[in-house]
Amino acid sequence: MKLKDIRRSIWLWSAAGAISLGLVALGIYALTKNRADYVSPKYGPIVEAIYGLGKVKTDNVFEVKLGVIKTLQKLYVREGQVVKKGDPLVRFESDLLFRAPFSGTITNVAFHEDQYVFPQQTVVRLEDLSTKYIEVSLEQQGALRVKPGLPVRVVFESIRGEVLKGKVSAVFSRNDEFLAHIDVPLADNILPGMTADVAIEVDRKDKVLLVPLSAISDGRIKLKRDGKRKTVQLKIGSVDGNWAEVVEGDVSLEDQIIVPRRTGENNL
Repeated sequence: MKLKDIRRSIWLWSAAGAISLGLVALGIYALTKNRADYVSPKYGPIVEAIYGLGKVKTDNVFEVKLGVIKTLQKLYVREGQVVKKGDPLVRFESDLLFRAPFSGTITNVAFHEDQYVFPQQTVVRLEDLSTKYIEVSLEQQGALRVKPGLPVRVVFESIRGEVLKGKVSAVFSRNDEFLAHIDVPLADNILPGMTADVAIEVDRKDKVLLVPLSAISDGRIKLKRDGKRKTVQLKIGSVDGNWAEVVEGDVSLEDQIIVPRRTGENNL
């Protein structure tokens, strides 16, 4: 066989192989693209919540600050010390003495004796750790739905097995930030500054028709009924992380909702 014919054969075989691989890849893509799961609608409860990251704070806080420069002469407390109402905290020159206005824990001592203290610098901080609450920052849309009295679930990352229950005590704004105060029983080992995941329950319905949230696209779902596929327009009510309430739409419990499978997802 001539060299020219050999090269031509190699080229033909290479082209045929490339075409075969392309057809195989196209077939695999077509199969995986159309793969979907089928989930039945159901009647059940749904809880809609607003989520946020909360921080533990205290109600009663007292900070020793001055209006003029003075020398700190005597410190009577140290950080972590528990004091009673009326106990001495710190004394400055000219016998200026500060006492504890309530019982609590010293959480900050920022200066040493014989140091100069300038105006508006915090010298000692006293907190009542028995009056703790959680403050959570909200998005504007969430803040519009949150109101005092709503139930709340609180979970600390280090104690994931325990869910604390509380309620919203106040909703307000501060420097264009929307905040909610959460009253919840907190153990002694939960300290100011710690963070927790907060879920504020804004809506609860006990028995409604539910469809998978991941099946909804542009207000429509695709379903299988009597062996045939159809697209149904929906009006959605409450939603949680997985399900959505059907307010209006031609959906029955006998239908099979088509849930597109995301790329890389395994079979259920």
